[in-house]
Parts: sequence; structure tokens; C-alpha cells
Amino acid sequence: MGGYSVFQKNMQSENSLEHVLQTELDYFNSVLTISQKVVRQVEKLPVKVLSEMVDYRKEWIEKIQELEVQRKAFGEGDISTDSRKLMKQISEIAGKLVDIDDKIYKNLEQRKLAYVEQSAAVAGKSDYAKKAEIQVKNTINRINIIQE
Repeated sequence: MGGYSVFQKNMQSENSLEHVLQTELDYFNSVLTISQKVVRQVEKLPVKVLSEMVDYRKEWIEKIQELEVQRKAFGEGDISTDSRKLMKQISEIAGKLVDIDDKIYKNLEQRKLAYVEQSAAVAGKSDYAKKAEIQVKNTINRINIIQE
């Protein structure tokens, strides 16, 4: 009877591990779905929307991190084939998310550079306008002196 309860405990913990992994996979799929929608439209979406997406994903990532802690509590003992399959799926989705993040962050970096260049151009025009204004004033002063 003692062996039976050990067997039951192993099955319960394995089922719990699979439950944690399945939940983690579901969370990763949720993050992937929203990320794929965003990356398809990343060039058109306003920065505010991208920022909201990042906040939304942060919440999911925190949940995933909590599940990772639970998963690690099971240790590296005997892991079922089903659990290994779930881990592989999670790993594949995580890889896709890294690629998507790379595309989103590159787009944001390009936007940032464009904004900086535009701001520099505006500042340059402003400086040019000030210099031109000073030149006009100097020319007007010279004209006034010549007229006198």
C-alpha cells in the first residue's frame, strides 16, 4: 500500500507539472497572438498603441514567470513525454516572440532616429531663421545708415 501512495504522489505531481506547463503554454500563446497582430501593423500603429501592447505583455510575462517558479519546484526528476512536448512547444513560442520583439524594437528604433533627425532639422531651421533674421536686421540697419 505504501508503494501505491508513492505512485499516486508521482502521478499527481506529474499531472500538476503538466497542468503548470499547459497553463504556461496557454499564456505564451496569448502573448504570441497579440504580438503577431501588432508586428503585422507595427509600421502603422502609433507609439501609444505599441506602448499599451508592451504593458499588456508585461502582465502576461509576470504570470509566466510565476509559472516558471512553480515549474522549477518540480525539479528535474522524471519528466513525462507529454511534459517534454509541452516544454518544447513553449520553447518554440518563446523563440517566435524573440523574433517578433526584434522586429518591433527595430521599428521603434527607426522611429526614434527619424524623430531625432526631424527635431534636429527643425532646430537647424530655427537657428537658420534666427541667423537670417539677424542678417535682415543688419541689412536694414545698413540701409538706414546709407539713407541718412
